[in-house]
Amino acid sequence: RGRGDVRPHLPYLFHVVTLLVATGPLSLRASTHGLVINIIHSLCTCSQLHFSEETKQVLRLSLTEFSLPKFYLLFGISKVKSAAVIAFRSSYRDRSFSPGSYERETFALTSLETVTEALLEIMEACMRDIPTCKWLDQWTELAQKFAFQYNPSLQPRALVVFGCISKRVSHGQIKQIIRILSKGLESCLKGPDNYNSQVLI
Repeated sequence: RGRGDVRPHLPYLFHVVTLLVATGPLSLRASTHGLVINIIHSLCTCSQLHFSEETKQVLRLSLTEFSLPKFYLLFGISKVKSAAVIAFRSSYRDRSFSPGSYERETFALTSLETVTEALLEIMEACMRDIPTCKWLDQWTELAQKFAFQYNPSLQPRALVVFGCISKRVSHGQIKQIIRILSKGLESCLKGPDNYNSQVLI
């Protein structure tokens, strides 16, 4: 059933992916990666969308790119042979979200930037063939909402995404970002525990 119409949901799907990438147990990380693969496949096969050959080529290349070891590493599944198998593994131990119940892989915000830029390339390529499309505006609005709302786990990610996908920014938004970064720096100066809880993921 890979021909589902993802058009109404694409900004929300990409937003969810950027919030979840490389988090949680191995099955969740593999599922998040699988979600991206399914989204791209749906864009390639959706009969309601009529893309140019150039756009189709971008989608095919993206499908290949997200299946490379580089992106397995970015999604925190570099040590698995088959992401699809891991995604549907249903043992109770693997579904547990307690920190000690799964092996974490280091995830830097620069990695999130790479994933976001790859998703943005897909979206912009598709939008060129859909003149009235508002996908990017919707995604930017979602990222901004989370970037300006205090949440130690999600706010840093949303700030990175907002920085990657924003095409324009107001003076008010710049002031808010500076205020957030100042608070993060202040927490950092208070000690390593504060820094980890406030700034890092």
